[in-house]
Amino acid sequence: MTDALDRVPAILDDIARFAVTAARVVARGRETFFDPDVDDQRRIAKSVLMDLSTAADRLPASFRDQHPDVNWSGIRAVRNFIAHDYAGTDVEILWRAIAAEFPDICERLGIASG
Repeated sequence: MTDALDRVPAILDDIARFAVTAARVVARGRETFFDPDVDDQRRIAKSVLMDLSTAADRLPASFRDQHPDVNWSGIRAVRNFIAHDYAGTDVEILWRAIAAEFPDICERLGIASG
């Protein structure tokens, strides 16, 4: 158990790095994110959210249990939504996840979100 808990700071550092990238995407603005002719910001957002889910899965259950206010199942659900619905991903859900939900998760975990 101790080995798993020893990994927590490194995993939280990873999440903090992902949060910085997410904040850059959000800072570029909603209009840029929703531009139908340029999809790079949406692709970055998908990647960041997938990385967040992977990191959350690496956190020990005991750590997740100490943070019941974080919607761990929601993090996994967003990852599954992105991974399995390539063409039909609702861009509004993606925006909300990166612009509102991710910073909220970071705040709940005591991580600066960019």
